[in-house]
Amino acid sequence: MKGLQSFLIVIAVVVLLLLATVATWTWLTIPHAPDPDTLPSQVLESPSAAYADVVEEGRSIARALIAEEKLPGLSLAVAVNGELVWTEGIGWADMESEIPVTPATLFRIGGVSMTFTAAAVGLLSDRGRLDLDAPVQRYVLNFPEKEWPFSTRQLMAHTAGIRPRRGEGGIFRGGGCADDAERLAMFGDDPLQCRPGTEYHYSTDGWVLVGAVAAAAANEPYLDFVQREILVSLGMENTVPEIAGQTESGSAHFYYPRLMLNPRYGLHDAPTVDLSCHLAAVGFLSTPSDLVRLGSAMMGDALLEPATAEALQEPVWLESGEPMSQALGWTVLRLPMGSDGALTRIVGQGLGEVVQRRPLSVETVGGQVAGGTTALLTVPDYRIAIAVATNVSGAANVSLLAVRLADVFVRLTQEW
Repeated sequence: MKGLQSFLIVIAVVVLLLLATVATWTWLTIPHAPDPDTLPSQVLESPSAAYADVVEEGRSIARALIAEEKLPGLSLAVAVNGELVWTEGIGWADMESEIPVTPATLFRIGGVSMTFTAAAVGLLSDRGRLDLDAPVQRYVLNFPEKEWPFSTRQLMAHTAGIRPRRGEGGIFRGGGCADDAERLAMFGDDPLQCRPGTEYHYSTDGWVLVGAVAAAAANEPYLDFVQREILVSLGMENTVPEIAGQTESGSAHFYYPRLMLNPRYGLHDAPTVDLSCHLAAVGFLSTPSDLVRLGSAMMGDALLEPATAEALQEPVWLESGEPMSQALGWTVLRLPMGSDGALTRIVGQGLGEVVQRRPLSVETVGGQVAGGTTALLTVPDYRIAIAVATNVSGAANVSLLAVRLADVFVRLTQEW
C-alpha cells in the first residue's frame, strides 16, 4: 500500500510539473493582442462619400477582430450591385519582413475554390454538355463503379458517400498530381461511406471528381476551361492555381497556429503543402476583390443563366427529408440582418463558423487550408458580395467578419 501511495505521489508531482511547464510556455509564447489602431492598412481607392460612414464602421469591426484573434494580416472587399465599393488590406502579409497586406496580396482560399468549379459545371450545364443527375461514369469513363451509382449533383452537395480524408480542410499529404488520372487514383478504389443521398460527408476528394467531370464534359483540361471561361471572363486577374515549386509574386507568407488550431496561441510557418492533387477543391490563390467579382456574377446573368445560378444555390435535402444548408458548391442560410433583424438569405462558401447544418453541430470546413482562411458571402436580396481572407489557418473571425460586414451594408441599403 505504501508503495502504491508513493507511486501516486510521484505521478501527481510529474503532472503538476508538466502543467506548470505548459502554463509557463504558454504565458511566454502567446503574443499580446496588437493595438488595432496601429495596424498598417492600404486601400485600392478611397470609398465614395455614399459609403464613407459604413466603411469606417466596418473598418473598426475588422481591426478589432484582427486584434482579438491575433491574425497576421487580412484583406477584404465589398461589392454592391456589381461595383467594388471598398477594398482594403490590414496588417502584415509577412510579419518578419514587415511587408503589409495590400488589396492585391494573394491568399490561399481553400474550399472557396469550389465556387470556381461549381461555376464551370453551371456553364457546361447551360450549354447542354453536362447532366447533373447522370452517373459520373458517363463523363469519367475510367472511374470505378461503386456499390451504388451517384451523380455530379450528389458530389457537389457532399452527399455522394465519398469518404472524407484525414486533414480535410487543412494539411494534405505530400506528392503532386500531374493530371486527373493521378488525382482520381488517390481514392478511386475506395468504397463509398454510405448510400448516396442519405448522409452528408464533406469531401475534397468528391470535388476532385467534380473537376474531372467538368474537364471531360468540356473536352479540355479543367484549368484551361476555368481560366478562359470564368477567370478571364470575369476579369479575375489576380486568381491563379497554386502549383508546387512555383512562387507567385505578391503572395502572402502563410502561417499556422502553434496550438489547438487557434491563432491566439501564437504562429509559426505553415507546413509545405502540394495542392495540385486537389486543385478543383482547394487549389487556388486569389484576392477578395476577385472573389466578389464571382459572387456578384452569381447574383445576375453575367456568367450563368439566372435559373442555373439559382439551381446551384438551392439547398439540398437528404433522402430522409432532412433539410441541409448545403447547396451545390455553396452554403445557404438565413441570418438576422439589418435594422429590423429580419431573417435574410445568405449564400456563401467558407462560412463554417456560423453555419449550423444540424442542430447543435457547427461545421468548421469550407475556406480553410494550411496557411489561410477565406470566406465569400453574398446577400442576393441586396446585391451585396463580401470576401475576407487571412494568411493563417483556423481563423474563426474571418467568417464572423464577413457576416458582420454584411449586416452593416444591409443596414445602409435599407436606408436608401
